[in-house]
Amino acid sequence: MPIVQHIYCSAIISKKMCDALTSYVFSISAAKGGIDEFVVYLVTGGGNPGSGMELYNFFRARPERTTIYNMSSVDSAGVLFFLGFQKRFGLPASSFMVHQTKFSKASLPDWYSYSDLKKSELELLAVDQKTHRVIAAETAPKAEVPLSVEDVEAAANRTTIYFAEDALRHGFIEEIVTPTMPIQDVFYLTDQYLAGLPD
Repeated sequence: MPIVQHIYCSAIISKKMCDALTSYVFSISAAKGGIDEFVVYLVTGGGNPGSGMELYNFFRARPERTTIYNMSSVDSAGVLFFLGFQKRFGLPASSFMVHQTKFSKASLPDWYSYSDLKKSELELLAVDQKTHRVIAAETAPKAEVPLSVEDVEAAANRTTIYFAEDALRHGFIEEIVTPTMPIQDVFYLTDQYLAGLPD
């Protein structure tokens, strides 16, 4: 019998969340002597784009089969995370949201020069460009109507929500389905769970 590990993930994408999920994947693989497939049920309002990209690359590099379901909404950095999986599905009422990269004002110093501003602008632009390329590349093979990098950039600039039918047409998902989750052996990664972990 194939060994399948189910993960329900309802959390903001952050460095702490990323570390908790990748650590769990490594530990459960070692504990069970190998997993054949990881199945993730995802709901997220987005978060840190760097962590979203790390999760995308992490799951894309895993040797196991990987499957993911959009259980409600997958936004912003969560879209990158979602696109790292081999098989991608969405529920009938699911959606994806893309927008321009944002950062917290809390990260800005009290005194800010023009050079600092230009540096931040270039950093944001680089993150946007990398994100748009990943979205275009990963959705195209499954799309009836592929999105170019320019299409993704335009969608992000105006903030765009792709509902299930749009997500299917543009290749974010390959089928609209409602999964049946197992009643045991599910790892729940939630914001509440993460709040109980040390920083």
